[in-house]
Amino acid sequence: RITLIATGKFMHEKIDKLVQPLIRLQGTVDSYLEENEEYFSTFIEILKRGDRFSLMKAYGTYTCFAPTNEAIERYVKEQYHIYDSTIVSDINDQYTDINTGIYSPNIEDLLDGSERSDSVCKVIAQTHLIDKIYLTTDMTNDVIPRMNLNDRYLSSKYELNEDNRPVLIINNTAEVIERDVEVENGVVHAISSVLATSTNTVPTQLEQYPYFSIFTEALRVTGLADSLQLYKDWKGNDKETEYEWDGELVPHFDEGVLTGRPLSRYYGYSVFVETDSTFAQNGIETYDMLVEACKRWYPEATDEDPTSPNNALNQFVSYHIVPRKVTYDNLTFTNKKLDVDFEEHWVPYTDRHEYYETQDNHLIKVTTPRSVNNNDTRRIINYAKNGANLGNMEDHVNILVCDPNDVKATYPDFNQIALNGIIHVIDKVLIYNEEEMAGNILNCIMRFDISAMIPELVTNDIRWTKNGDAGAPGQSGNVNTYCLCNETDNYMEHSRHFKQISKESRLYYLCPTGSWINYQGDEFIATGKFDIAYKLPPVPEGTYEIRVGYSQSGLRGIVQFYVDDIITGIPIDLIKTGADPIVGWVTDESTEDNGVTNDKEMKNRGYLKGPSSYKWGGTTAREDVTSLRKVLVTKFLSADTDHWLRLKNVTPYDNGFRQIMHDYVEIVPVGYVRSEEIPYEEKRK
Repeated sequence: RITLIATGKFMHEKIDKLVQPLIRLQGTVDSYLEENEEYFSTFIEILKRGDRFSLMKAYGTYTCFAPTNEAIERYVKEQYHIYDSTIVSDINDQYTDINTGIYSPNIEDLLDGSERSDSVCKVIAQTHLIDKIYLTTDMTNDVIPRMNLNDRYLSSKYELNEDNRPVLIINNTAEVIERDVEVENGVVHAISSVLATSTNTVPTQLEQYPYFSIFTEALRVTGLADSLQLYKDWKGNDKETEYEWDGELVPHFDEGVLTGRPLSRYYGYSVFVETDSTFAQNGIETYDMLVEACKRWYPEATDEDPTSPNNALNQFVSYHIVPRKVTYDNLTFTNKKLDVDFEEHWVPYTDRHEYYETQDNHLIKVTTPRSVNNNDTRRIINYAKNGANLGNMEDHVNILVCDPNDVKATYPDFNQIALNGIIHVIDKVLIYNEEEMAGNILNCIMRFDISAMIPELVTNDIRWTKNGDAGAPGQSGNVNTYCLCNETDNYMEHSRHFKQISKESRLYYLCPTGSWINYQGDEFIATGKFDIAYKLPPVPEGTYEIRVGYSQSGLRGIVQFYVDDIITGIPIDLIKTGADPIVGWVTDESTEDNGVTNDKEMKNRGYLKGPSSYKWGGTTAREDVTSLRKVLVTKFLSADTDHWLRLKNVTPYDNGFRQIMHDYVEIVPVGYVRSEEIPYEEKRK
């Protein structure tokens, strides 16, 4: 049993069985709560009324944040006070109120068994439960990666209490007063306050904070706030037919094996926002001054209507909006511990880059600059190692995305998590300049993980899912695969970034694992008589070399690539290793010039070795004969249309299980490819 001592607020008194290392207790979450009912009896009743107590008895992996009786009693009184104090009578005796769902300060009324109270209890219960185990050691960043059962993210942060001891705070309000009590089906954390739910969309969340007043006004006036209201993807806009996985397993890409599909489909947004003080540092102290500054930054956007895409303010705000939900921790593939510690996956002093498509069809580049400091954890927007090329862009590159905990140190009430997105605070004014982006920021090998090209996979936490958490356990121990589309279902059916051209297409996402030498550890496999296409990211207008990275295997097949429905040469046989004469791969060590001549010979055949920046074990992708890049085409990419990469299975005598593996796409400016000023080793990364 635990001991909680009241001294103004509950404090934790250690007892032997809870001292690290932790010992897993006998019983499940429900039995632990019942054994300590003097502290959790009210929460037990809420779980029962909310029809979730039986879940705590079942097999599974749950995190339960258990509020104490005192915490729930205080919460009910606070919620009733909010409701009671906001009732306003108008001249017709009609009333307007903030509906908290709690209309009495008495616990008994919350648990009275009515349909209304049971509905409130269900929301409270599901807010405190996550269907995955998180110890406090896992809660080191601002957002707990998995949504709770009420489809909301919870935040976590460490701060010092009145005794100058570090304590963990959940959702800015609830202190963890008993931590990491492991039971057979999960872990329990006792907390000092009830976790309140929020239905704020991103614009509403921003409006809560006066220190974002200038940006919030710009978001409202441009009408772009209206574009940030979607939450859940309902099929045909009919809430009775929302996308939900029905639990039925579907064929895996291995013959005779079954696997699961994604659980649900949500919309999401990430907004990068300057505080009023950041604007003031750039001489902008009012909304009107921002409007005038935008006219200088976007001189070709001449429409005076702020809701027009050709308006300067509209273009400024649009570039701050990324139509996918990305937490601070996931902005780059940094410090990832999935089935393994993926820091071991990278060659030391390798920068980590991610590219995000904005509302106005441009790219934001986010970098963790490890090439200078291998322990760097910062997230920097539009990173320019040598600074800006253009003098007027000097203050608009190398923009720091502020750690949410640092933001809270200045603004204690700040919560970056909204119902349908994430608010990221930045330390400089973010603007888009085509010349700077094309000539500096994006003048590089732009490598896009395939999963990053589909926003739905990012927003719904499918990308970078821990091996073992994918869809359903499936069969034969398969715990790492999502089926994204097959003959009867297409998870991305509403996506603007993916096309299932042939209904016979089957596509699978394999979660990151340390046993593959893949970029970021994950990959895609297509099987069957597939014909699919991915929208290419919106790079600046220009001529580019387009490549696809893949891993060879005897299980593979033959694929025909197209760019914008134009065939890009002969079909590619993914069964052939790099040592096949059609590729001509040889080790660098076996050459007299460290592989330079061999690189040129391979390039003449349309191939490159894998990058030198990541590895598996002690072997980099460049040193692995199965890791290859195929040069598809050199092509001018215009800015006035979308561009598509299409893959079609042309494997003869395919039994439906030949695999077309594809890992990433590279889009490289031809000027970068041909430049002799860029070090050869840099191009190999």
